[in-house]
Amino acid sequence: MTAVAVMPVLSTWPRRWPVAVALGRVEAWRIVRHPVALVGLTLGALTIGLVGGDDAVGSFDAPTTGPTYFLGVFTYFGANLVTTRDRRADSEQMLVPAPADRLTRTIGTALAAFGPALVAAVGIALAVVAFDLLGFFEVRPGFWHLAQGPVSVLGGALLGIMVGRWAPWPGAALLVMVAMVAWNVVTANSEGWGPVGTYASWARYTDDGSWGGLYPGSPVWHVVNLTALCAMAAVGTVLRNVPHRLPRLAAGALLTVSAVASGWAALP
Repeated sequence: MTAVAVMPVLSTWPRRWPVAVALGRVEAWRIVRHPVALVGLTLGALTIGLVGGDDAVGSFDAPTTGPTYFLGVFTYFGANLVTTRDRRADSEQMLVPAPADRLTRTIGTALAAFGPALVAAVGIALAVVAFDLLGFFEVRPGFWHLAQGPVSVLGGALLGIMVGRWAPWPGAALLVMVAMVAWNVVTANSEGWGPVGTYASWARYTDDGSWGGLYPGSPVWHVVNLTALCAMAAVGTVLRNVPHRLPRLAAGALLTVSAVASGWAALP
């Protein structure tokens, strides 16, 4: 069967999804084992291990913010490099006659973002079990404090993929990350605005360095906000290749409203 004969078959969503899922598994493995992502995983694991036993704040922060800061950031770059590899290798023309069209491949790459998120979830679960056994926790993080790690890693991968689809040029991914870091610096240093940053540190020190309670705001709505941002990145990724953009633009607009509303709800 020629590629021309297969392409119309994949143009229907029920037949496109199995192919996209199969491609997603392959791409997820590529992202997870990408050298840049592995550096982030190593740094994240070392940080959790070294900081976890320090004090109440360290044991609280290690499994809640460590995955975002290292694995999330490095996975963003790893996912971007995986997404742009064909362009950088100047081999995109070789994919034109492939049985899976560009939209199917894009959906598969977007689904691959769940790979590093799953790695983050497993790593956090192991850290929590280890901290419990070692007695590190003076204040145990709640489910929603822990959930922000995997969701932010998912968002980092999706954002890297989206930037790779829309701006696959050298330096573009770095510029976006600089903007993200700048936004987090602003929110972290503005009293009360921490929950609308993608990196939210909930544990606080007092002036003498002891446990100072939790940052005001809602961790539940913070995770909802991150999830909305993830969905926005997913829609933005497939928007590059869908034949009819209006429904996706409408979905993106609704998700933007959801992100703004949930971010507002997360504030103290």
